[in-house]
Amino acid sequence: MRSGRVVLSSLTLASAVTLAQARQPAASTLAVAGAKATITYLEARPVIEALHDVLPSDLASKTPPQLESLWSAWVSRRNGEIRARLERGDEDSVVNFWLYGTTFTKLPRATERDLSALADQANPADIVQRRLEDLIAALAVPGGDERLRFARQVVERHGLDPSTSAGREGLRRYLIDARRRIVGEFQAYDRTVQSALKSDPNAGVTAYATIFRDRGLSADTSLLPDYGIERALEAIRSQGTLGAGSVRRIGIVGPGLDFTNKADGYDFYPQQTIQPFAVIDSLVRHGLAKPDDVRVTTFDLSPRINEHLEAAHQRARLGAPYVVQLPMNKDEPWASDLVTYWRRFGDRIGGGTKAAPPPAGAGNVGVRAVRVRPQFVLATTPLDLNIVLERLDLPGDERFDLIVATNILVYYDLFEQALALANVSRMLRPGGVFLANNAAFPTAPMKPSAGYLQVVYSDRQHDHMFWYQHE
Repeated sequence: MRSGRVVLSSLTLASAVTLAQARQPAASTLAVAGAKATITYLEARPVIEALHDVLPSDLASKTPPQLESLWSAWVSRRNGEIRARLERGDEDSVVNFWLYGTTFTKLPRATERDLSALADQANPADIVQRRLEDLIAALAVPGGDERLRFARQVVERHGLDPSTSAGREGLRRYLIDARRRIVGEFQAYDRTVQSALKSDPNAGVTAYATIFRDRGLSADTSLLPDYGIERALEAIRSQGTLGAGSVRRIGIVGPGLDFTNKADGYDFYPQQTIQPFAVIDSLVRHGLAKPDDVRVTTFDLSPRINEHLEAAHQRARLGAPYVVQLPMNKDEPWASDLVTYWRRFGDRIGGGTKAAPPPAGAGNVGVRAVRVRPQFVLATTPLDLNIVLERLDLPGDERFDLIVATNILVYYDLFEQALALANVSRMLRPGGVFLANNAAFPTAPMKPSAGYLQVVYSDRQHDHMFWYQHE
């Protein structure tokens, strides 16, 4: 089994950084208020001083004048390194596609639940291997399938051609190694959490706060964190942290792209983003925003996500709605409030429409579909931005009332999280709120904590929502 150390296959770190930079799109053609700015040494100095014991090795033991001198070069290099992590995140998505996809094979999905149910009828390892052969065959002739085309692009970047015998053999080894890496990473994550819990039964939240700091940056998403946002916004309204109709400008860090649904691996509908529309829907439902006076800016490193949102924006200009497909595994013991949320999702931003029919291999899944009205698509603008090191310079009346980041900070260490919060703070108006699903440690002028809520998804899954307010 491959060790926990990350291996970029045929890509060196330098070439991965170059690739990530090359894949960055040009500046968005859509209008955004303010110019993109990089965090300066003076802006970062309070974070550096507060976290001097956990600084990265290339910053540790440096004097303030030395730090100021090297800061700009460090930021540029670190920006490239962070963006290079997209490559490994794409690789993770392809492995999930292999294990859970239903459009390229008739075999059962390789989820823990599905394989357990088939234990008396089939060898789980054989199912996983046969799924791999089906995927390799499909990648050789991807046709018009957008997921297969993307997966083929990922493997071709590693010099693998699925249309040749040698390429298929190399692809087989590459994906098996990638799966081993992922399994090893999650075993290491579990050991880290269990070790923390042994010393402190209440340490789970802290242990999870930075657990993916060395993992690839994945774009995959699901509806679950949006339900967490729904519950948190309800609590924020009840405690009066944000007033009725006070939210007009929203920032969303890492909106995600549903490539192979993170919860169950569904892929029988077009790729989609969910969170920008989910946040608007919840804000309007709870009276925190008015449907005709809301504007969303998304911040993401992934060219795929930014291009997807820009394409949706262009279609909306011609009057086309955006259709969101909402699969739900009926075999999972979901919390009743989550099921209620699933049933009413989109009722403030659109209406129901015909859902994509799940194939037989998808299992016991229910699907809803919502047509999001073009006005809400047009209210959403994507921007390429690395929240750890970049922000928008905004005039006071254009600062955000709410910034959301779910399943984002967990991919960074404490120092990078603190830099991200410094950038978030500079984009929030006084009284504005930052909402996330892991604990953070903001510095002034953001208050240490404004609220916390545990959200239950099922008897096996839950989340922690935290919100912080700008003074």
